[in-house]
Amino acid sequence: MRVDEIEETLSNLEIAHRQIERAIVLFLDERDYVSALTLAGAAEEILGKLLNKEGKEHWLDSISKGALRALGFRKKELQTQEALKAKKEIANIANRHKNTFKHYNSDGTITLLVDVAAAEMIDRAISNYFDLTQRETGAMGKFKELIIWGENA
Repeated sequence: MRVDEIEETLSNLEIAHRQIERAIVLFLDERDYVSALTLAGAAEEILGKLLNKEGKEHWLDSISKGALRALGFRKKELQTQEALKAKKEIANIANRHKNTFKHYNSDGTITLLVDVAAAEMIDRAISNYFDLTQRETGAMGKFKELIIWGENA
């Protein structure tokens, strides 16, 4: 097999866009949920950093703030050591499946509803993409219609 030398210059947004689009294909058409989750997780992380760079909140920031409020933290307490520790634990829980698939697992196995975990990660990536660009692609709309709203929505 010959490997062509194909050079591309891609922005972080273009990379994340390609990753989401491919994750959706892997999920909907190929039912490869592990790869879909991993790609969507990479896109979600890139897009989150792009949102932060623009001073905007990403999906995980929003969920973390809500969880911290539910735990009783007030706005003025969000930078305390205790709140930062809780925020890290919230992020670890939210990213558990993504991180398990990205890294060596010393337990050797993981049991989860892989389609649900992949759908959640794709939805997170789409949310960050929309918050950053105010756009949604056809594949993203199809995914949300079929998965989030149900096939008969």
